[in-house]
Amino acid sequence: MKKVRVAIYGLIAVLIAAVFFYVDNKEVNALKNNQTYPMVEAPRQHPEPITVSSQEIGDTKVHLTKLYSRNDARGLYLGMWYGDRNAVMKNKEEDWLREKGHIEFLVKAVDSNGTTYNGHTIGTKEGTFTTFRYIQFDNFRYGQELEELDLAFYPIKDDGNGGVPYEHPWMEITVEVE
Repeated sequence: MKKVRVAIYGLIAVLIAAVFFYVDNKEVNALKNNQTYPMVEAPRQHPEPITVSSQEIGDTKVHLTKLYSRNDARGLYLGMWYGDRNAVMKNKEEDWLREKGHIEFLVKAVDSNGTTYNGHTIGTKEGTFTTFRYIQFDNFRYGQELEELDLAFYPIKDDGNGGVPYEHPWMEITVEVE
């Protein structure tokens, strides 16, 4: 009888842990799997995806969601996610500007016409073992002639006055646009 009670308590503990992990990661998993738009504020209209799928940035173990633009072809929205033990994102060598302990980034996008747009990380969602960062470009204009987009991620150094982008990007990727 004692073994049965121990087995039941063990099963209850496992079920509680499973429910905790599910609830704690529900929103992050929806963002990672492109089931929710990577936008801090809920959109009034459904934004249009301009890429086919999520991608990994080189061998950094940092991933990007699909890229989205609003229906009026303005603005660019995407997200990046990484594990909590990611060495690139846990860099402590410099005095980086941080939000909730996570390094802030200036993200530069250069389209196939050579136009440069500046975006930035604007929010964070944390799961049990994963961090999701929202990235937004307010001045981006999407045109049908756009074929690819080069993205470069510059960490921001904390200078006491709002931060200064590092002179070299930490991560770069070229994204094919559909």
